[in-house]
Amino acid sequence: MTRGRTDDLIDELAADARPVRPLASPLRRAAAMLGLLALATGLALFLLGDWSQLRARYAGREGMLALEMSAMAATAVLAIVGAFFLSIPGRSRWWRLAPIPPFLLWLLLSGAGCYGDLVRSGPFGSDIGHSIDCLIFILAVSLCVGAPLIWRLSRASPIDPVPVALLGGLGTAAAAAFMLQFFHPFAVTFLDLAVHVAAIGLVIGATALINRRALSPA
Repeated sequence: MTRGRTDDLIDELAADARPVRPLASPLRRAAAMLGLLALATGLALFLLGDWSQLRARYAGREGMLALEMSAMAATAVLAIVGAFFLSIPGRSRWWRLAPIPPFLLWLLLSGAGCYGDLVRSGPFGSDIGHSIDCLIFILAVSLCVGAPLIWRLSRASPIDPVPVALLGGLGTAAAAAFMLQFFHPFAVTFLDLAVHVAAIGLVIGATALINRRALSPA
């Protein structure tokens, strides 16, 4: 290709080029998303949450409640922040592991709580109907939270979309499980915990499968 033709081609491409607005930093974008999520969660819990039932379930175990809820919140925050960082090339891969410690702590505390209730009250309350309600709640809330999150993540067109989708799914599921605590009118049993974990797995898996294509570069 001659120099003149090359220059003409550059001029043609430049004529159709539009200004590209650079994305804000991953931390800023994650903070904006988390701020909106916190606002929506706070409003929903203020209007609909059953605070008295939550306090009654954890009467005498307020410290465990604080730790368990903190672990849930930390899992959601670190997973969502990690998803935004991993959507940008060159960011540390350690973000993939960031939400794992609070997630394991959350499961450990939940399991300990289930065992304590089993010892105190016996194997009552293991109603699969209530557990299915929990499953539906986590899936529905995850859909409401995950849709705008994936849309925000897709703007970066991540080169490796699977880890981004996995962390996004974990973050939305953890946020949904956090909200569920305020709508759970009975002590969590091992059956409930197993269903909660299954729901989280479904959300993560569905997010990875559905949004791998949505997050891929155009």
